[in-house]
Amino acid sequence: MTQRQLPRTRLAPAARRAQLLDCALQVFAEHGVARATHSQVAARAGVSMSAVHVYFRAREDLVDAVLGQVEAYLLEISGAALGEEGPARDALLALARRFAADARERPALIRVWLDWSTGVRDGVWPRYLALLEELHARTAAVLRAGQAAGGVAAGLGALTGARLFIGGGHTVALMQFAGADAEAVEAFIMKLVDSLASAAPGPV
Repeated sequence: MTQRQLPRTRLAPAARRAQLLDCALQVFAEHGVARATHSQVAARAGVSMSAVHVYFRAREDLVDAVLGQVEAYLLEISGAALGEEGPARDALLALARRFAADARERPALIRVWLDWSTGVRDGVWPRYLALLEELHARTAAVLRAGQAAGGVAAGLGALTGARLFIGGGHTVALMQFAGADAEAVEAFIMKLVDSLASAAPGPV
């Protein structure tokens, strides 16, 4: 994929860092967490590599900033959807639909998340596991509240259900990137959420 180089402009430090971080997100989406470099970010932003090093001195700083952006996004959308009052089914549908829409409209964030989730031998893996644990915990809490309210099957293991739901997010993203139509994505989301609401008994 050919990178689109941005025109050189003078920016205030905060604006320049934000611009470089946005360019870094696009580069990481294209090249992967393990392969993206300062030079690729510089080329995309239309600045010297030394300019990128001013804001992100080492590669670890660049990785940390990009993953922090993805992490903040996932925590924000999960908090917004799963923190709402109302039936658990509605909260899960809202989150899954938001994620599906963002896979179309903000694909770089989702592509970096997918790539990050496969970095099992990389130094970023413990951070991914911590994020995943938080997403599982938030989802499990919603499922338990749904069980208490009678909207989710009492026999569902909440943590198992949470793992199925978050894992389903990978499938939703892959469907979007594979060109699945909106009806197919919506059908998958409905089946996923309804299968949790009617799950067979299992361990908590």
